[in-house]
Amino acid sequence: MTTLIAAVLVLGLLTSVHELGHLLAAKRAGLQVDEFGLGYPPRILTLARIGGTQYTLNLIFFGAFVRLPEEGEPGTHLSDQTKRIRAMFLLGGPLLNLLLAVVLFSMCFVSGWPVGHDLAVGVKVRPRSVAEAVGFENDDLIVAADGRRVSSTLDLILYARSVHGNVRAVTIRRRGRSFLLPLPAGAPWFVKPESRGVKLCNGAGWVESISYPWPQAIQQGLTQALTSAASLFALAFDVVRGMIPADMVRPVGPVGIAQLTSQAARQLVDTGGWFPLLHLTATLSAALAAINILPLPGLDGGRLLFIIIEALRGKRLDPSKENLIHFVGIALMLMLILVVTYHDITAPYPPGGR
Repeated sequence: MTTLIAAVLVLGLLTSVHELGHLLAAKRAGLQVDEFGLGYPPRILTLARIGGTQYTLNLIFFGAFVRLPEEGEPGTHLSDQTKRIRAMFLLGGPLLNLLLAVVLFSMCFVSGWPVGHDLAVGVKVRPRSVAEAVGFENDDLIVAADGRRVSSTLDLILYARSVHGNVRAVTIRRRGRSFLLPLPAGAPWFVKPESRGVKLCNGAGWVESISYPWPQAIQQGLTQALTSAASLFALAFDVVRGMIPADMVRPVGPVGIAQLTSQAARQLVDTGGWFPLLHLTATLSAALAAINILPLPGLDGGRLLFIIIEALRGKRLDPSKENLIHFVGIALMLMLILVVTYHDITAPYPPGGR
């Protein structure tokens, strides 16, 4: 139940923030907004009426909507406004989604961003051996020998042989901390994959959680949000150019997003760590911002495209024709969502995400 609630809240947050962006842009431009609703009708109650706008709470508590008037005083409609104001209204939703991504990514950097480190040399220790007496423990990671970085068993053995086994100290990574472990002189160290009770293993590495101060976290959050949004466009271009096979790219629908959110929420319940849920929500918010500015009919970007065409032509396209194009675009998107949803249901995302 907790994971289901988390999925609904995340999806609702993303769509509500998007609509709130449109509302703020409309208010700043002096447009009349009849209603800003949390959830979708039927209406439960009216929370407030401010500046001619009803703020309502609705029964289907998922997302939000902005309702503009169809009739009223001239100059208060979106269609009456200049190209710049109409463009800012359309950009309001994606921009607020991007801002949400920046905030959530910044929180991730403050709470602790996982940083993967290069490969090191893993260690297995034979009981009652010289290695155990010296201080080695199972699953220690050797990251350096005499200050020289090593990333594989071969690296360590070649260095040890170059000094005839007289390795004086190694840098050990153990349970989240690093320290220097001096080695006694005597029989050669590390000239073979197993010596003095130490068995060396390849392919070991570690992930460290690094917390950033708020000023640096905000800067990193902005970079990460822009990178996440841009990566969606880069992925699409790579698929079109044939650099990435299309069958390797899986679109995500509402059900798929709910599955991924539930997995992140389950990690929160199991570990108490907020990072997976915050990171996923931030990534989805950045993706929603990027998708909505795509120049496709029915999306904010598609409507922006018509404003650009209007600027180039010097006059507006017939509103009835424009609305028909957007209607067709929305219908096609709904069909695509149904197909993706069917795929998400019949082939759900495995635990661990994509």
